[in-house]
Amino acid sequence: MSKHHPSRRRGPLPGGAGGTPIVAIVGRPNVGKSSLFNRLLEQDRAIVTDIPGTTRDLVSETASIGGIPVKLIDTAGIRQSTGTVESLGIERSFQAMADADLTVVVVDASQSLTAEDEALIARAQKSLVVGNKCDLGSCRAELQTSALTGAGIAELRQAILEAVAPKGAFEQETGFITSLRHERLLRESLEFLDKARGAVEAQIPHEMLLLDLYAALRPIDAITGATTADDILNRIFSTFCIGK
Repeated sequence: MSKHHPSRRRGPLPGGAGGTPIVAIVGRPNVGKSSLFNRLLEQDRAIVTDIPGTTRDLVSETASIGGIPVKLIDTAGIRQSTGTVESLGIERSFQAMADADLTVVVVDASQSLTAEDEALIARAQKSLVVGNKCDLGSCRAELQTSALTGAGIAELRQAILEAVAPKGAFEQETGFITSLRHERLLRESLEFLDKARGAVEAQIPHEMLLLDLYAALRPIDAITGATTADDILNRIFSTFCIGK
């Protein structure tokens, strides 16, 4: 692979400003897009074969990367095609690139870049170029992976996280309490949570632990109205037999 094209990111990224960040995984057929997709998900979600063009439509799934939910999209291999179904899949791949917060362009790291690779890299506006199949030969890409062995997957996850969720992008503003009533209720809730923690450490029966948790929720309910006493009591008495 040419040293002229290391892994790279270009263009500003929303970083989840409009919701869950979207990452499109694109590349020529049989470069290992679906295998990388499965590796990032840690499950076999996409069908993987040695036959180029197996993926004909978009396959999407949400993965947790560094604690941040990220929507991954596995796309059809991009190449010149005269087949109607495959052509439609390729058009959807291009649309996924346009809609994504980040495009992971997968290339075969055991081979030199092709003209198709170059064109795809140029088309991706917000990109991370990843060399896959490093287990097959010498890798010259900055970001090297092997979907087969798992090499480089941790580094790929980190690169995706840095691209779609820059440091501080998901940090919440520090809140403060302006109501003395709210402060009192929150302190009351914390006291019962401390009791619940002590109950766990002392291996007190579950039904007693649940009563402490219920008591901790009661002041929160007084602030937000999000829970009701009837809901919690029904859950407690339906789950455990208090009389035993």
